[in-house]
Amino acid sequence: MFEYRQLEALGAVIEHGGFDRAAEVLGLTQSAVTHRVKGLETYVGKPLVVRSNPPVPTEAGIPFYSHFKKMRLLEDDLKEEMGETGSRAPLALGVNASTLTSWFNPVLRKIMGAAMVDLHIGESLVVHDLLQQGTLAGCISIRSKASRGCSVEHLGDLVLRCTASREFRKRHFPAGLTLDAMLKAPAVLFHPESQMLRMFQKNVLGLAPFDVPCHFIPSQTECLNVISEGLAYGFLPEMVFHKHQADRGLIDLSPMGPTIIPQYWHRWGIESELLEDVTGLLRLGAREHLIR
Repeated sequence: MFEYRQLEALGAVIEHGGFDRAAEVLGLTQSAVTHRVKGLETYVGKPLVVRSNPPVPTEAGIPFYSHFKKMRLLEDDLKEEMGETGSRAPLALGVNASTLTSWFNPVLRKIMGAAMVDLHIGESLVVHDLLQQGTLAGCISIRSKASRGCSVEHLGDLVLRCTASREFRKRHFPAGLTLDAMLKAPAVLFHPESQMLRMFQKNVLGLAPFDVPCHFIPSQTECLNVISEGLAYGFLPEMVFHKHQADRGLIDLSPMGPTIIPQYWHRWGIESELLEDVTGLLRLGAREHLIR
């Protein structure tokens, strides 16, 4: 079997962006770190890390890096049970912008009271890739299928509203949300992989998803500003829409057709006390803010 110190060296190289920095963190020479990583690669029979800047795990290296992260989380749990002092590694979580700015923000504050957090913002494809690589310990997404080595739980559903300013609707949608009008009117989304618009087109309008002119701005606040200023239409969580509807002059372009986004919590399938606590906080937040 491989040695844990070899796994630790691999994890440090990937996590700290290079062999030199990994050596500093581990209190070793660079040659010692290189020797340990090569020893693990010899055991596996394949390269486990791409010697790029920064280094990244190969396909064969991803399960080993994921295993390293899980082992460290369990070790931190054990140290706390034994009463050992010292900071634990930040808990890496992933969400999309709509989730963050709607119901997840107050939950995040509570999680930060229990652990340091390394939050990654991205669409489902992005955060799931990070979860499978071992970078994230958990993520919230619209996917219902569990990733390898992970568990999944449906927390509830988030309601999104297709919104615009009154002036924008008058200029671009005088006859409503017609196909011709949507092919010309600019939208604003967080990311090219965002599924909100396509879900709206399919479920609300009854049309096969089609491309429209889009701005991509990875910030809920800036998307709200762009919509309010009449530069584009876009999607806002229902609670955000109602909060700013009056003062920003926003309207719902499809009052009878909200977009329902399922919220699934994916986490490593290990017995971690910290992950159990986070799961409990997420359940409480979901019961308060999401629909069933």
